[in-house]
Amino acid sequence: MRSIAIRLQELDDDELEDFVDIWLHNRSALYYRTERLGKTSDKGRDVVGFVTDQLHEADWDLYQCKRKTRGSKLGVGEALKELGKVFYHHLKGEFSTLPRKYVFVSPRGITGPLQTLLLNKEKLRTALVDQWDEACRSGITRNEEVPLSDEIRALINAYDFTRVTYLTGTLLAKETDAGPALSKILNLVPDEAPEAEAPETVCEVEMVYLEQLRQIYGETSGVAFKTIDDVLAHPDHGGHLQLQRTRFFEAAAFERFHRDNTAPGAMETFKKDIFHTVVEVYRESHPSRLDRINAVMKHIGMTQVSLLGRMSRTPVRQGMCHHLATDGRLRWTR
Repeated sequence: MRSIAIRLQELDDDELEDFVDIWLHNRSALYYRTERLGKTSDKGRDVVGFVTDQLHEADWDLYQCKRKTRGSKLGVGEALKELGKVFYHHLKGEFSTLPRKYVFVSPRGITGPLQTLLLNKEKLRTALVDQWDEACRSGITRNEEVPLSDEIRALINAYDFTRVTYLTGTLLAKETDAGPALSKILNLVPDEAPEAEAPETVCEVEMVYLEQLRQIYGETSGVAFKTIDDVLAHPDHGGHLQLQRTRFFEAAAFERFHRDNTAPGAMETFKKDIFHTVVEVYRESHPSRLDRINAVMKHIGMTQVSLLGRMSRTPVRQGMCHHLATDGRLRWTR
């Protein structure tokens, strides 16, 4: 965790905003839409998460990214200036609502005095008012000074400052949804995906490839299997089918893990690599369609395919072929 936090400290401005944008995108259950706005005219908004399609007219969260130089931390003056921008631009009508949550993202940390303010919300409110002239008056816009007007003071007094918090590199590295961002921006490879077993009861999610296999087992044995359970009860084919089910769920667990922990698109690239590894064997002539399946399983079992440089386990690669059959890219009954 410490090494990840240190690497987060080395991100430049664009990389840090990209990191936060990808991280928030992975938290899609929380947001209708996320957007990176950071630029010279961002009006105090680097990355935002809109809760509904009403965007700035309803709840939204603001993540203000602060990359500091080596040995430097985010301090009181700069933090107050950024908060001041939000109140000012809200008053000017740039966004109808103030942020539901305001998060300073500062991988290199925050100073002790700022931490004291952020952990004591009324002190933060008081500091913003008392230090407005010093921190905000000349720093909010380039073209004019912004005095602490009665309207701005009223907004500050009405705002719930418990909404304002911070994330350092150490805290950000602990975020459970940050895996894809860590993979994409830092090129980190996650740990090994968990193993899996097939459930005793056949599931709807596996029915597409299982129905293909049911037909193939029937034509191989000359028995008209009516259900998957009939195949599982067969003395010759039952064990073979159960092995395929285990492989399918091994691949499913692998896909879920990497969907949550690796860069966007990495899993689809892995599937394409599997496809191109076996497609020639798949298209060759075979004595039977069951022989084709076995030939594909043998070939992919002996051929390594990696995801982001990490070698994959044999049952994962074999099971991914059944996922390709489910997707229609590698139909067993062709």
